[in-house]
Amino acid sequence: MSTIEKRIDNYWALRAEELSRNRILELAGPDRMFWHNFFKNELPECSGRKVRALDCGCGAGFFAFILSELGCETTGIDYSQSMIDHAEENASHLRYPPITFKQMDAQNMTFEDGAFDIIVSRFMTWTVPEPEKVYSEWARLLTPGGIVINFDANYGNMFRMQDDTGVTDKMNEEWEKSDNKTIGIRPDLIRERNDITRELSITEKIRPQWDVDMLLRLGFDQISIDMNVVYEINKEYRESVPECPKDSKGMDYRIFCVKGIKAGDK
Repeated sequence: MSTIEKRIDNYWALRAEELSRNRILELAGPDRMFWHNFFKNELPECSGRKVRALDCGCGAGFFAFILSELGCETTGIDYSQSMIDHAEENASHLRYPPITFKQMDAQNMTFEDGAFDIIVSRFMTWTVPEPEKVYSEWARLLTPGGIVINFDANYGNMFRMQDDTGVTDKMNEEWEKSDNKTIGIRPDLIRERNDITRELSITEKIRPQWDVDMLLRLGFDQISIDMNVVYEINKEYRESVPECPKDSKGMDYRIFCVKGIKAGDK
């Protein structure tokens, strides 16, 4: 494990309990049905067998739970063992049917080629040192005709802009005044998160164009981008965007959904 990977792992270990609580609240709220319907409409046809689904960067298990509810043979992986522990605990507490959770590096997964029919990911690719490897792994692991759906944003660049424009200082002041001091916006964790992202190559990419280019290079077709899907259901996300002015490159900080289908017949 490299130095930067250790820092990333330590950061998410500190966030695991808080994020697990948030995912449980998300499952209990209206977002759950939105995601249920969203993925129901995206699942590929797999005649005679269950859809094999991978939640890559599963965190506390939210997407894995939704895919399991839809009858998929579901696997979730995360680099953070702390996240996997919470996912397994949540699955047991909520009495989900068997879901396989594994601690694994998304840049170098151990599954066989063509192991999955659909791969989904949320807010993971911005956190890895070599995101090109993640996309290459997705291409390897999908069966021909398989689908990848990735939700992410230009978070690293956004955090840099927040540092440069004083937004980070404002957030730290609000945290100090708050009675409910959310750990995720604790000043020392904000500083560590922002410093980590400055070392990640993906922070310099213009996304989701970079993601589309990766999918094209890896042999995907029927590629699409949706810049609004998450904002349809989450007011908090919508209200956070104006806090992040565009930089000189015109970087867009909205959460995006990029989807691609691996070329070839099943």
